[in-house]
Amino acid sequence: MTMTLKQSDLTRFTRLVGRLIKPTDIQTICLIPHGGSLKLCAFGKDAMLTFIISKEGFCDPFAIRWDDLKKVSGKKSGDVTFNLTKDAVHVRSGEEQNWFGIGKKVNALPNRPSTTSTFHAVSFFASLVEATRCTDPDNISRTALNGICLRGNTSQIISTTGSQLLVQDGYDFSWKDSDVVCPSSKIFASKELKELDDNEVLLGLVNGFVYFSIGSVEFYLKAIDGVFPKVEGLLAPAEGATFLTVDPGDADFVLSKIDKLPGSQDHEKPIYLSLDVAAWIRAYERAHKTGITLELSRSAFSGVAVSISLNRNFLKNALQFGCHKIGIDPAGDAPLVCTGDGRTFVCMPLSSSTEPETEHMDVIASADSAPPAVTPTVAPKVAAAVAVTTPAPVVKRRRKVTTKRDAVKQTGEMALLQTAETIRNDLRNSLLQVNALIREVKAQRRQNRLLQSTMDNLRKLSL
Repeated sequence: MTMTLKQSDLTRFTRLVGRLIKPTDIQTICLIPHGGSLKLCAFGKDAMLTFIISKEGFCDPFAIRWDDLKKVSGKKSGDVTFNLTKDAVHVRSGEEQNWFGIGKKVNALPNRPSTTSTFHAVSFFASLVEATRCTDPDNISRTALNGICLRGNTSQIISTTGSQLLVQDGYDFSWKDSDVVCPSSKIFASKELKELDDNEVLLGLVNGFVYFSIGSVEFYLKAIDGVFPKVEGLLAPAEGATFLTVDPGDADFVLSKIDKLPGSQDHEKPIYLSLDVAAWIRAYERAHKTGITLELSRSAFSGVAVSISLNRNFLKNALQFGCHKIGIDPAGDAPLVCTGDGRTFVCMPLSSSTEPETEHMDVIASADSAPPAVTPTVAPKVAAAVAVTTPAPVVKRRRKVTTKRDAVKQTGEMALLQTAETIRNDLRNSLLQVNALIREVKAQRRQNRLLQSTMDNLRKLSL
């Protein structure tokens, strides 16, 4: 019995399996005839995947080792021929030939759910990818906080690491009165799924597995058993919060700069967000006492002046998720609540908001533009007829005087412009220093109040 498969289909299958199942967890690969096609099935410890591909020829169902199948896949073109004998299979790929042992007993195919929900494939997998960014992939324990909650009663996708939380609205799941915690997986971001000619993905729940179906691919992820926390109480901004509305242009400006700001090697990756006369983001190089300030020139805020410190990755996530309205607790005790189109991102500020001392601070404004180019004024050429009636020396003298006056005028304008820019930068630096001094005075006042309260309590105890 001989069967021919396309090399590209085998390659796509092995890549999908590699993103879904750990190699050490793959028990076997089964090849099962499916009408005029072939169904490739990978069975792991907590996940399964089936992939229907075209074939030529005929064969009985059989199983093959995962490592053996990988040896004959990986190329983008060509055919692979399987010649099935009693206890082995002869595989020919191009000029390569291999003999592999096989098993006649194949795993039973998993069931499909009786009811499913339908979503747009591209946007749904994009939402799962963003949810995965708010999980902890390094946490090897299978707890509810390590997965993505598909909450049926509120139609939400929720994920959290404990210090950041993402809630995405508008997903009508087939289960209505329960939470399903789906493991995060690299397969959600795989380009192999994007290349499938299907715009819809089916989602369901069967025998404790979360079921996904898109085109010719079906995969199952074992749901995580555990209680996902209720997060409704965290989604409202603190009373009296200050709100910053980040302009889309400023958001792009921050995203282009944030990874390059000093202090990225620090453990908490701190940045300082200050709202006073304008919106500022500051980062420091502590060792050299230098820093960079980003001025969000096009953004606006409402409420009292506030200054907090937070992990720069949290701000980066908020802006990339489209959550451009940021609610900040002036006391610095409550989390930041960032909202956007159907999404809410919540993150905790850092415990310390005291900015380091600096001897030099560069300021970069998001709306800065280069000064307009000055076009020199050139005296027009004198026509030949005029040159005959006008003495040549006079004409030359006027050209020289006109050019000299224009040059003087241009030099004066450039000097004024440079002076204005210098004054502006000096004012910005002065404002930064004043803000730092105000924060230090406020911190000192808080310490004095705490000391006074402690002394009063000691006096009461002594009495």
